[in-house]
Order: sequence, then C-alpha cells, then structure tokens
Amino acid sequence: MTQNKFGSFGFLPSGTMEDEPLILLDFGLEVRQKENYDFNNADRDYSGYLFQYTLKGHGSFIWEGRPESLGAGKAFLSSVPENSRYFLPQDEPDNRWEYLYVHFQGDAALPFFRKIRSSFGPCFTLSPDSFPVLLWLNLHRELQEGRQLKSYEGGELVYRFLSGLLRTLESPSLFAPSAPVAEGIRYMKEHFSNRFSMEELASRLGLSSAYFTRLFTRETGQTPLACLNNIRLSHAVFLLLNTTLSINETALACGFSCGNYFCRVFRKASGFSPAEYRRRYGRQGAM
Repeated sequence: MTQNKFGSFGFLPSGTMEDEPLILLDFGLEVRQKENYDFNNADRDYSGYLFQYTLKGHGSFIWEGRPESLGAGKAFLSSVPENSRYFLPQDEPDNRWEYLYVHFQGDAALPFFRKIRSSFGPCFTLSPDSFPVLLWLNLHRELQEGRQLKSYEGGELVYRFLSGLLRTLESPSLFAPSAPVAEGIRYMKEHFSNRFSMEELASRLGLSSAYFTRLFTRETGQTPLACLNNIRLSHAVFLLLNTTLSINETALACGFSCGNYFCRVFRKASGFSPAEYRRRYGRQGAM
C-alpha cells in the first residue's frame, strides 16, 4: 500500500440508460485510527452493496450477532440495508485500519451476492495480488493520474469485479499467481530502477519471452511490460511530488531509458507531461 494515496472517488450517472443493471457509486482507499468509525447497515440511508478489504491493521464486522476480525487480506461483502455492522475497535488505540472499499448497486448484482453469501458467507480472504483487489487498486491509481471513466464503464467494472470475485473464491488456486509470475512481479518491484528487457526477465525465470508474456497476461490481466511501467510510474509520481530531481533524473531513477521516453509513457498514463503534473500537484515546483 506504500505506493497508493488515500482518497475516494464518487460517480454521477454518465449515460442515458434508465434502470442500469449495475452502477458504481463510489470507491476508495481509506485509513481509520483513533476515531469513532462505526456503521450499522440496518440504519444506512441508501440501498446497494458494500465490499471492504483490509490492506493493513484490522477492523471488526458483525453479521447477525456473529463477530469477525478483519485482518490484512480479509474482506466483507454486505447488502444495505441488512443486520450487520462494521467498525474500528476502540480498545486498541495504536491500530491503524487501512482498507479498500467499493459501493455499488443494481439488480444484476443480486445473483452474485446470493451465490457468494450462500457459499462463502459475508467474510472471506483474498490475496492482495488477486484480480478483485488489483482491479480497484489499479483504477484508483489511474484516476489519481487524471483518467476519467467513460459512459457505463462503472457498471462494466462492477460486473468484472463480481465475476472475478466469484471465480477467485470458487477456485483460489487458479487465481493465485503461479511461481514464475509471482517471482517476476517480485523482481520488477525490487529492480524497477534498473534497465532490463522482458526477454532478460523471462530468461532469468527459465522461460521463453513469449510463454512468460502469455502466462503473465492470463494471470494478471496485463502484460509484463505494462506491469513494470506501472511500478515505475508509481515511483515516478512519488519523486515528482516529493523531490527536486529533474525530469531526466527522475526518468533514470525509475528505470526509463531517457527523459523523452519517460515523458511519452507518463503522458499516455496520466494525460499530463511530468512537468505539468509536478506544477499542478507538487510542492517542490517545476524543474
């Protein structure tokens, strides 16, 4: 979670269809500590569904009188209204509950909700690298970088999320990254500042480049190069906002071959040049 900023995004209707089958209301990354954070879903003033996934720390969830601790990797899925409650425990002042949440509604969510609840209950465990978690973490980063959702895209994302969540819960071993993919991601995170090709990475893993790319894309939903660029861009954003490194120095520090290539990749991802992004959001001023 170190490369994600906290914050929430809300969405107004973006199309002309009445009675959309799925609607994304809002989602975000939040942190709670030393505060009164306590919600009873029987008293909420809206209808729909809530998914909440713990990134760090822990919270509590009670459903029909049965309490459950929500440590890292644990999630709950609830409908609103229903007889459930989630809250930050008050007896541990040092506990810092960091979580991802998603609010959505629509008739098409009900079959998924019923199946998940009947088969797995309201609380379950997900890997931080699983598709249902990465879908929202990646979207959160993209929206912070300026991306806008297209008409009906929110509902499309909710459907992908619910489908992926059910598949992952039914067959968790199929959606946990295989050893080569997990090792590839680990290597990217540890060596992103170095220049290396996907052919070199695949060879290090004892695989052909074509097979590694197919395997990686099938398991993560993105190519290895896209994953590496996302890791590099996340670090670049941090450097742009928190250091006075020049654009070229930032590019080299993040593993890009040169400032020009970095600028092209950054603009494609965010809609801004690195210098424009720094002027708009940074504290250090442009270089």
